Amino acid sequence: MPKLLGALIVMLAMGMGPVTVAHADFITGFGWVTTEAIASSGTAATAASLALGTCSHGTAACTTGNADVTFTTTGINFSPPGLDSGTIAAWLASSAFPLNGLVLNVPGTTPLDPTIWEFVGNTQVTGTPGSPQSFTFQHDDGMTFVVNGQTVVNAPGPTAPIVTTGTYTGGANTNAPFTLIYAECCSGEAVLNTNLVGPGTEPPPTGVPEPATLLLLGSGLAGLIALRYRKQL
Repeated sequence: MPKLLGALIVMLAMGMGPVTVAHADFITGFGWVTTEAIASSGTAATAASLALGTCSHGTAACTTGNADVTFTTTGINFSPPGLDSGTIAAWLASSAFPLNGLVLNVPGTTPLDPTIWEFVGNTQVTGTPGSPQSFTFQHDDGMTFVVNGQTVVNAPGPTAPIVTTGTYTGGANTNAPFTLIYAECCSGEAVLNTNLVGPGTEPPPTGVPEPATLLLLGSGLAGLIALRYRKQL
């Protein structure tokens, strides 16, 4: 057997084919029932609004610890039928992406209006001053988007369903943190979706191998033992 072919067989048996980088393809979402005065203000969908002492139910700041809704997901696209604001449960059910680990600390019949939402995660970015990167959002009502410390979209006030585009020029980063804050008020429609680029990458796995890794390792060892046995014959 040619040496090159034999080496290739051993490599395949050991799972030493092309390496695929794992992806941290998750976004964490938080939602708070708030007051109409907060949600309808011109600065509703901002970090400052979350810090207001009356953000959550009119009695406290909005923190991850007192969120009325939490979940993880792989994308942001909430487009209810007719874009109707409806209830929190109906709005969540309109997500084009699965909502994992959903925790709902208020009745599902709780109206979506007025609420404030925060989405945090990581994403890959490539934009530079000479080659800006565009992000597009459809939203009703206000929203802001900050990625890698740069404010890309600042449209926090109430609005009809509109499309807003922002540009990022902060340089390439395979794991750039982002925050998107969204506020729903004033009845009517409630839509939020975006063309966020691919999820950020996470470091290579460490620690105890996953079952698939153990299986590949076992296959590789078996291949080596068989190859050595044949040489001894």
